[in-house]
Amino acid sequence: MSSKIQKNKLLLYVVVDTQEEQTIQSVQQALCKLTAAEFSPWRPQASLIDCAEFYATAAADDRSLADLIPQLNKFWTAEDEIWEDYGYNTPMFHEHVYYLRLEVNK
Repeated sequence: MSSKIQKNKLLLYVVVDTQEEQTIQSVQQALCKLTAAEFSPWRPQASLIDCAEFYATAAADDRSLADLIPQLNKFWTAEDEIWEDYGYNTPMFHEHVYYLRLEVNK
């Protein structure tokens, strides 16, 4: 009997330090190299000057998730299946990521 591998639903909130379309696309492409993600349209980030924000969704089993987390960011602040941090505190998966939050729904 085969057991079905449980997929976790991932929601990422990404703030990019610019509103340049090419840079935002570069961030999204870098994320797609790490996991199969779908993106919301980006919009200006309301409280930060010249920053953009978007959401990404993906799915990953526990093993893939364990591999993905340190690729997105080396040093997270984590609590209750929510990981977050700022790009000025730690290296992110792309140099233009200002803020990243990852929510995992099992």
